[in-house]
Amino acid sequence: MSDGAYMIRDDNTLVEMRSSPFESEELLQRLLATHPSLIAGDAVDPTRPRRWLLIAREQAVPGEEGGSGRWSLDHLFVDQDGVPTLVEVKRASDTRGRREVVAQMLDYAANGVVYWPIDAIKQQFERTCASSERDADEALREHLGRPDADLNEFWRNVEVNLRAGRIRMVFIADVIYPELKRIVEFLNEQMSPAEVIALEIKHYTGQGLRTLVPRLIGRTAEAERRKSTRSSSTTDSPRPELNPEEWFARLTEQRGVGETAVARAIYDWWVARGGKYEITTAQKPSMIVKLEHERGHCWPSIMRTNGRVTTALCYVMRSAPFDAVEARREVLEKLQRTFGQRYGERAVDGEPYVPLALLQEPADLEKLFAIWQSMIDRIRAGA
Repeated sequence: MSDGAYMIRDDNTLVEMRSSPFESEELLQRLLATHPSLIAGDAVDPTRPRRWLLIAREQAVPGEEGGSGRWSLDHLFVDQDGVPTLVEVKRASDTRGRREVVAQMLDYAANGVVYWPIDAIKQQFERTCASSERDADEALREHLGRPDADLNEFWRNVEVNLRAGRIRMVFIADVIYPELKRIVEFLNEQMSPAEVIALEIKHYTGQGLRTLVPRLIGRTAEAERRKSTRSSSTTDSPRPELNPEEWFARLTEQRGVGETAVARAIYDWWVARGGKYEITTAQKPSMIVKLEHERGHCWPSIMRTNGRVTTALCYVMRSAPFDAVEARREVLEKLQRTFGQRYGERAVDGEPYVPLALLQEPADLEKLFAIWQSMIDRIRAGA
C-alpha cells in the first residue's frame, strides 16, 4: 500500500506528498503549540468538539508541595470547560514512545493534580500570552467564545477539575505503535474521571509543502460505554453542575435512602462549619467540600456516588500542619483505629475512605466528625 497523499492545485497540477518523519521533535511540539487544532478536537468529542487553549510549553510539574518543578511536561492545555489536558510528544524514532512515556505521563498527572497551584497555572498562561503580545483576558474570552464570560468562574472550573482528577492525558507521535495503543486502550477503559488517548499525526511533504493528518487512536467502545467524554450539554456554555438535591437523588438511586441520609448529614455538618460544596461534572459526579481559611483554602473531604466518603489528605497537603506527612499519618491512623479500615502506606498522600454504610449509626458518624473537627481546628490554627 502506498503511504502517500496527493494535492491538486487550483491550476489542476498534482502534488505528490510522501510520508516522512518530522525533522525533529521540537518541530512537532512547535506546530502543536502554534496550531492546537491539530489535537483533533472533533475526534476527541464528536458531539461537542474540544477547543484547546495553550497554558504553556515545557510546563514544570512539581514533585512536592511548593516545589519548583521536578519534571517538564511538553504541553499543558485546557479545553473550553476547563479540563486540564496534558500532552506528551514523541517521534517514532524515539523508542521511549512505547512504554517509558506512559510512566512519565502518569508521574506528571499524579503529581500535577495534587501540587499544581491554580494561581501558578494562571500566571503561566499570562506569560505565554505576553510572549506572543496577546492580552490574556482577551485570549481566554476568545477561547470561550463569549465576550461576557466570567473568567474567575473558568479558572475555578479548572481547579475543581484538577483536584477531582478530571484531566485528559494525550500521547502524540507520528507513529503510534501497537504496544502503546493497547496500553492507552486499557488505561482509558479503567480510569475515571480521567481520560487517556493517543493521537497519531502523519507527516507528508512534497514540493515545499507540508501536510499533517491527525488520527485518534486508543478509544474503544468499552471506554465509551463506561464514561462519557462530554464536558458540556450546550454548544457555547459549560455543562451545568448538578445541584445538591439532584446529586442526592442520584445517590439514592444507586445506594438507597439509608446511605443518602448519612450523606445529607455529612453535607449539613460541613456547611455548618463554613464548608462550601462543589459538584464535579464527571460522568460519576462527586461532591467536594471547599474549606477556606486565613492562608487560602483546601478540599478536605469528598463524597462519591459509589457510597464512599473520603478524607482527602492529598488535597490538604498545601495547608499547615498537614503539609507535614506526620500530621497526615496521624489522621490516617485515627481512621484505621476508629473504623477498622486497612489503608496502604500511600493513603497518607491519598483519599482514605469510609463506606457510608458503616456510618448509619449516629455514634459512628460522630466519630468521623470528631476526626474532621480536629483537622479543621488545626488547619485554621495553622498548627
